[in-house]
Amino acid sequence: MARYSNLDHHDYTDDDSSDDGLHSFNDNNNNAPSYRLTRYTRPLIDYVRNEWQTNPKYASLPLTNTDTSDCPRWVQLLGSIVTAPRFRRYVVVYTTVLVSCWAVWKFIVSPRLEEHAAILRALDPQVKEEVGGWFGANALPRFDNMVQLRMLEPSLLPGEVASESDPHGGRRLIFIGDVHGCKDELERLLEETSFNSDTDHLIFTGDLINKGPDSVGVVDLARNYSASCVRGNNEDKVLSLRHNMIAANTMSDEFLDDANMHRGKYTKERRLARQLSEEQADWLDTCPVVLNVGQIKGMGQVVVAHAGLVPGVDLDKQDPYSVMNMVTVDLDTHVPSASRKGTKWTKLFNKHQSLLSDSLHETFENPESMLTTVIYGHDSRSSLSLKTYTKGIDTGCFKGEKLTALVVGDGGEQKIVQVKCNDHTKE
Repeated sequence: MARYSNLDHHDYTDDDSSDDGLHSFNDNNNNAPSYRLTRYTRPLIDYVRNEWQTNPKYASLPLTNTDTSDCPRWVQLLGSIVTAPRFRRYVVVYTTVLVSCWAVWKFIVSPRLEEHAAILRALDPQVKEEVGGWFGANALPRFDNMVQLRMLEPSLLPGEVASESDPHGGRRLIFIGDVHGCKDELERLLEETSFNSDTDHLIFTGDLINKGPDSVGVVDLARNYSASCVRGNNEDKVLSLRHNMIAANTMSDEFLDDANMHRGKYTKERRLARQLSEEQADWLDTCPVVLNVGQIKGMGQVVVAHAGLVPGVDLDKQDPYSVMNMVTVDLDTHVPSASRKGTKWTKLFNKHQSLLSDSLHETFENPESMLTTVIYGHDSRSSLSLKTYTKGIDTGCFKGEKLTALVVGDGGEQKIVQVKCNDHTKE
């Protein structure tokens, strides 16, 4: 094995002609040529070969993809930035962010701010004076065979304090959304709520009947449990037809009434009006347009209405048709409408109660009793909608969605219970 003991005694020499930085020498033992490293006297960078600067074969290559010999330096710099892949990615990302921000502002934030401002203007007392009072406040509606307002028996209300030893042993109110004649689903819902007729009281938000397979059975079930209810637009339609048919003496002449005189209009409702017994129809007639439930802890004054209420109008002066059919409300006049083109009445009502709560807190220690919470049905398109002062529990049972119960127990404890429904639209 070759040894290089004399390496340290060999003189290092600088040789600029050496390209590889190595020198050969002979080993004393075997005279074989070997190599050692050259000690460089200048920086290594001076020995780097940059042939691309001096070699003629690279002289014809352009500096970029295009001839920029006549372009100013700043143009070349700008072009190199624009053509950089990272620059293009940044342009795409920031453009997407800007467009998204604009779309959110244009279609979400700005409309909500405008609606909020319009609601505040609508609740301005000065506007109320300008329009002569909110709709319904200056007239008490009078309709035959219709109850405007009823109070719930106070003994049916839950207690102020929840029972820790037996949370299910106190009183409960079970508010049930639109049943529409779906008796099987209603019975399953009562099972899910562990309904006890001795301690629980049922309250229906209207539309117990019509559309579904067993409206008469639903009425009988509600009567057997001494339930409370409000008059919905479907009860109003069927009962109004029944009263007109009795007055016209056409209750027994089904063919003449449906086929000839009305050409089949409201055929299903007229058939149901004939199916109802006198006792069943009388019980439905006693369902008020508005049910004043009473004070419940955490909810204030609880009121049940089928479709909704106009804020700022006394319960006994609410327009019955609007209470049974409203979806939106005009912000300038507070006139309600069954159309969906407008501001939902729940937004106006919740803002009204919120402002009232703020003002009451300034002068009263416990203003809760002066606030109102509305439990309603009718609006299956919005489905379950639980806001601070409005509780919508129509969840489209007839259409195969769900039947919903809002269970309120002692101490104001609230719980939602639902069951899946069969689709009865094709029956």
